[in-house]
Amino acid sequence: MKTATNYLRFLIAIVTLSLALVACEKEHVEVKLFPSTQTIECEAGERPSFSFTMERNWHISSNALWCTFLSSAGEVHDMSGGAGTHTITLRISDLDLKKEATTATITMKVEDKEAVIATVVRAAEKSIITIYDSEGAKTESIRIGYDEYLSFGIEGNFRFAAVDVPEWVDIEGGSISGNAAERVEAKVRIVRDGYRERYAITKDDGHSITFGDESGNVRISIPITYDGMGGDKLTILAPSNNNFDWEASLDGKQLRQLSDETGDYLMYDAPLKYTIVAMNDDFEIVALEKVIECGMPSYRENAEWIHFDKESMTLRLDTAEHTRYGLVLALPRDTYNSVSADLKGNLFEMDNATGIDLETLKSDYQDFVVIEFTQLDFEEREAYEGMYIYHSLTTYEVFYTEYNDTEKMASYGVTEAYTCPFPAAIEGKVPGLIIDPRTEGWDTLGYEAGNASVELYYKGERLTTKEANYMIGENTNEVLALQLYGLKVAFDAEIDIIFKVEGTAKKLLVVTPPTK
Repeated sequence: MKTATNYLRFLIAIVTLSLALVACEKEHVEVKLFPSTQTIECEAGERPSFSFTMERNWHISSNALWCTFLSSAGEVHDMSGGAGTHTITLRISDLDLKKEATTATITMKVEDKEAVIATVVRAAEKSIITIYDSEGAKTESIRIGYDEYLSFGIEGNFRFAAVDVPEWVDIEGGSISGNAAERVEAKVRIVRDGYRERYAITKDDGHSITFGDESGNVRISIPITYDGMGGDKLTILAPSNNNFDWEASLDGKQLRQLSDETGDYLMYDAPLKYTIVAMNDDFEIVALEKVIECGMPSYRENAEWIHFDKESMTLRLDTAEHTRYGLVLALPRDTYNSVSADLKGNLFEMDNATGIDLETLKSDYQDFVVIEFTQLDFEEREAYEGMYIYHSLTTYEVFYTEYNDTEKMASYGVTEAYTCPFPAAIEGKVPGLIIDPRTEGWDTLGYEAGNASVELYYKGERLTTKEANYMIGENTNEVLALQLYGLKVAFDAEIDIIFKVEGTAKKLLVVTPPTK
């Protein structure tokens, strides 16, 4: 009985061992049947690959339309193969691309069994900003303007807005925003501060405008470029808003300008301080002297008595003995190069507004004027000192000098005498002199009472209106003046003009013939 029992135990052990061996063999086969599971991370548009080794025939398939296999037959959603090592290339499309990651599985089938051998994780849809230049072509940067706004197009695949803009970038309208798949136009320019606009900005300088989404999770920075203000642009920051109508003292130590608000002079100590803004700080100073000859203005280059120091940006003047006129221009480099061969010919034109041609700065260069001034004696002349004489057509002053022919002065009984030239002839026009003798009693009231009078002598003979073209009347300032025009007789000798009050000669003006 004991033997039978032991035999039975032996049989049971044999059976148990056999069953265990069968179970182990089955488990071992299942491990070898399918390759290890892989996770493949990718983005739309990519073509990732994975490899596996098989001992049997196999069949794989993808459960997502956006995840396909590339084979010799083209793009397929399932494919088969036999034993051996295989590399499978996937094509990941943007079909049904979402704002969050999407997943596909690749399932392998061997005989009547199947298992997932790969999980494909496609990244969420990329947030994209596309920039277009003013011509509509794609570009990688935003170009900003100087004094004008430059336009560009912007389009995103999400709702966007400009969330980080440098303080020196001016956006027309103040902001930029747009809906998904909607191209909008924006305009930008630089905010000038007297310094930054002088120099160009490239992508390598690292400045950008950042666009973001509503959630704050997306931030896309687009580089900024700036071509600079240009070689034909220039800005002048001066002591006042008006660079014209300045006056300087004869010693050059003070300058002044009449205030439009108060009517009083605003005084400035020399030198005057300026800030001139030009591309790469490259500009040229042009100093000219306006010369008035017998009431006719013209300009001369290289006025050496005018000094502008580009390093300190200051203007100073040499001492003068008499009234003179100056004009200073600051020309940007490109502009200067274009006119330097003939400065006067290129900068000036003839203005016929007064009926005669006068040399005048062209309007294109008015903004480049640093200062236009008269250097003169600040001491006010006494009410009856000297004379005031000006050209009847140009209204510019005709300068006189002291007359020292004591014999002639004695013959007329005067102690105060001056001389000046008569204006040169102008084709089609009759020039003349307007003369205010600045003499007490020689005024409108005195003339109307018969106490103010004038006598003209030519070659020792007293002229009448038959021989000379003259008259007495008020000038534009409503001051009594003698208006003397071209003689009706040949004018080749001096004209002596005696101004009298109550029959007494007060002043003599000797007018010399015009220069031929």
